[in-house]
Parts: sequence; C-alpha cells; structure tokens
Amino acid sequence: MLIPTTKNTRTVTDLREDTINILSNVRKLGYLYIFNRSEPKAVILSLDEFTKLHMMLEDYANEKDAKKLAAEPRGKGISHSEIVKKYSK
Repeated sequence: MLIPTTKNTRTVTDLREDTINILSNVRKLGYLYIFNRSEPKAVILSLDEFTKLHMMLEDYANEKDAKKLAAEPRGKGISHSEIVKKYSK
C-alpha cells in the first residue's frame, strides 16, 4: 500500500547520514518516501519495483498502439505465397 507510515518514510537527513541502511530498506519494502521539513519530497523505488512500473507503462503504451492500429483500415494485404515468390529469388 502506498500510504506513508513510520516504516516507509525517512527524512533527507536520514538519507544523508544513513544511505546504506536506507537502500537496504528500499530493497526490502520496494519503496520509501523521503520527507524534508515534514513535507514529502521524493520516493525511492527498488530496482524491482521500478522494473515492474516500467513494464506496466510499456504494456499500456503497446495496448494504446494496438487499439490505434486496429482502428485503421487494413487495405488489400499480400498472401503468404506471393511473399515467398517475391523474396525467394
């Protein structure tokens, strides 16, 4: 769940003074919120979470492209035998 709690929040000072431990926590939890003067300023994602997010965005973009292409007129098309004949020379 993406709600800031005491387990998943750290301060800029914590980040500056205890970077290795914070990165370890990020690896375990998947993400950490970074606060400065009681205001959220950033989120640190683990590499696994970043990869998942990136793949989801790619899937979404691919789905949008597929829907856009599906709506376009298809045209005449070329049969498999015509392609083989044309490119097997």
